[in-house]
Amino acid sequence: MERNEQYLSIDELKQIMSDYPFQYIVCGQCAIDLFLNEYTYTKELMSITVSREEVDLLTNYFLEHQYQLVVKTPLNELEEINASDLFNYTKFYVYDKKAQCRIIKVYIYETKDDKWQFRHDHNIEVEDYKIYFHSLETDVKYLRPEIQMMYKLYHELRQDDIYKYQRLIQHLSYYQFFMLRKVIGKDKLNQIILSET
Repeated sequence: MERNEQYLSIDELKQIMSDYPFQYIVCGQCAIDLFLNEYTYTKELMSITVSREEVDLLTNYFLEHQYQLVVKTPLNELEEINASDLFNYTKFYVYDKKAQCRIIKVYIYETKDDKWQFRHDHNIEVEDYKIYFHSLETDVKYLRPEIQMMYKLYHELRQDDIYKYQRLIQHLSYYQFFMLRKVIGKDKLNQIILSET
C-alpha cells in the first residue's frame, strides 16, 4: 500500500464530508492556523477528531464512500483494518484507493457523560461542546488550541515548536491558559514563555 499523502484544503474536506450528518472537528496545523486567523492553505495531512461514541458512524460513512481505513504498523507501514478493530486505536487514516494515498488523519477522543476526557488523565474533563470553536469564514468546527497543546506538550517539548506555541499562548484567554497550565504544568509552560526564539 502506498504511503503517499494528499493535502486536502478545507473546501475539499467539506466536500468529502458533505453528506456526513454528525460532528467532526478539524485539528492539527489547520486548526492552529484557523485560531490564529492565518489559514491560507493546508500544510500537512488534514486531521479531524471525533468521539469514540461516533467513530462507527464515521467509519461506515467512509467505507460507504469507497475509502479504506488504515493504520501505521510498528514497522511504519500502512495496514488496512476493519472498523471493528478500531477499539484498539486512538487514530487511523482514511485512504483513497483511486488516488492511492492517505487523505485524512482521524483522531478518536474519549467522552463520558457528554464530557471530553483527556486521554492521559481522565480526571481532566471539559464539556464536549467546549472543545472546539466554529470558524464563520470556513464554516467548520476546529479544536481549541489549549486542547490541542495538551496532547502535543504532555510528553515532550520540541524546540522546533516553541515559537508556534509562544504565538498560540499569547492569544489564549485566561481560562484557556489556566487549563493548559493545569495539564502540562507550570514549569513546561514557563519554559515555552521564557524561551528565546
